[in-house]
Amino acid sequence: MAGSGPMGDLEYLVARQEVADVLARFCERIDEYDIDAVAELFTEDCVTDYGPGRGGRVVGRQALAERLRTGQEEFARTHHQLGQMTVRFDGPDTCHASTYVTAWHERFDGSTPVVRLRYLDRLVRSGNRWRIAERRALAQGAEGFPGVEWRWVARRRPGCGREP
Repeated sequence: MAGSGPMGDLEYLVARQEVADVLARFCERIDEYDIDAVAELFTEDCVTDYGPGRGGRVVGRQALAERLRTGQEEFARTHHQLGQMTVRFDGPDTCHASTYVTAWHERFDGSTPVVRLRYLDRLVRSGNRWRIAERRALAQGAEGFPGVEWRWVARRRPGCGREP
């Protein structure tokens, strides 16, 4: 059952939807270039890593806001679309989410790079509010980002057994 483990079925479903709403708000706010509102979705001591070509490891909400501000200012428009998501609760106030993301960007010169990512997040609930405490973004495909170094999702090679 969905609620097996640290919570019952209804509690699990409510918490899962609250987590999904936080991730959806991230997409809305980043696409609106409302960086302060994006930062509020993260804990004060958050740790993020969007890969070496997009700022690398960043610690703290304020540092994240600056990284996002400079990383997003090159775009006239963006569209972040969430796909499938899995959520695993470690308790009623902590969970891990793995979410597929397609992020379309339009630069001021009209070029439109696209990246497909997997967000690996750890979220925590304080009071009645979920926030992202850790985020690691792994690339699954990228076009139009020449010279950007990504961390890629590991993929096994066909015929090579279980090792990536």
